Parts: sequence; structure tokens; C-alpha cells
Amino acid sequence: MTDTASSRFPAKIVEIISEDRVAFNRGSNEGVKKGQRFLVYALGKELLDPETGESLGQLEIVRGTGAAVHVQDRLTTIESDARSPSVRRVIRRTDPYAMFSGRTEETIEESGQTTGFDSPQVGDFVKPL
Repeated sequence: MTDTASSRFPAKIVEIISEDRVAFNRGSNEGVKKGQRFLVYALGKELLDPETGESLGQLEIVRGTGAAVHVQDRLTTIESDARSPSVRRVIRRTDPYAMFSGRTEETIEESGQTTGFDSPQVGDFVKPL
């Protein structure tokens, strides 16, 4: 992205499509590319340095990260890339020939499921990672 395009961020969420998809108000006109990763966040309260009393800025409350799956001229849809941990399960099979094969159980690894964004709201912020 060019410096001009990066000055167009943060963007704002304009639509919650599903728990794992949101749309925001920037697109190819601002240099967004399919597959590009983004941070979705809300702004919390202003925090002060306890030693100096100086403002440290507003806390960014992370809603999640995602990648652009559809880019239009002025809109981008991103899908969450957060995943639950992989699930490991053991399947025990009754095999009449197990005593000959030595195989009595099988382990199956499953990849984690998409967990979605954490309560995104219209108006939350989006910026490139």
C-alpha cells in the first residue's frame, strides 16, 4: 500500500455479515488487496501513565484479525482467521483381526474451526497488519 493509502486507515466497519465476516469502508481505490490481513478493534478509555499522569492514548480492544476475501472499489469483506485449537480424538475400533494386525486404535487430528470476531460492532476500527 502507498503512503497515501495507509493514511486512509483506520477504516470503519460498516456491516456485520456473520460472526466471522465483516465489511469495512475501504477497497481497491485505497490499495486494499485480496488476502491482505487486517486488525479489527474498538477503542477503549484513555489510559494515563501512573508515574507521570501523561496520556498513553486509548486502549485498543482487539476484536480479532482477518484477511480480505472480497475487495470492491470502496468496500472490503474480511473473514476472521482466528481458529480454535486443534482437536485430537481417539477412535477405538473393534477389529476381529486386531490380535493379528496389532492395530486396536486409530488417532484422528482435526484442524480447528474458525472462531470468528469477538463481538464486532458497526463503527469499530480496521487497520492493516
